[in-house]
Amino acid sequence: MKQPVIFLDFDGVLNTEQNYAQLAVEGKTNKDAWGPLFDPRAVENLRLIIDNTDAAIVISSSWRYAHSLGSLRMMWEVRGLPGEIFDTLACGATYISRGEEIECWLDKHECPDYVIIDDLDDFSPTQQPRYVETNPIVGITEADAQKAIEILNSKV
Repeated sequence: MKQPVIFLDFDGVLNTEQNYAQLAVEGKTNKDAWGPLFDPRAVENLRLIIDNTDAAIVISSSWRYAHSLGSLRMMWEVRGLPGEIFDTLACGATYISRGEEIECWLDKHECPDYVIIDDLDDFSPTQQPRYVETNPIVGITEADAQKAIEILNSKV
């Protein structure tokens, strides 16, 4: 795969505490058939990354245990989310770290450029230069988006 990849978590990245609280204050629903609704600001910052890198998305979120790849792709379309879901990490052994799951995925796919966007650091020292840690209260910020763009465009 020649296209760059974003390994994307949802909770604390697109699904934020701030958005959940805002929806509650406004008396609006905070979920749909797939689960919690994503923060529009975080979604726009993901769009910024995709628009500037043409990256495909590989879902690393635990949502992959509850939803098939097809269901996640349908959610992406129904919610009008940016980019395209290429794949999910395998739902195999749960005792390995997310970083190890990403290594397994990378071993099976030719993917020279990638970034990991997550709110929890579960990654190896070799993955750290490609890791963007989000604050779960606000999710992907514009600064996080810029960092991800730099990682994908710099050929780390």
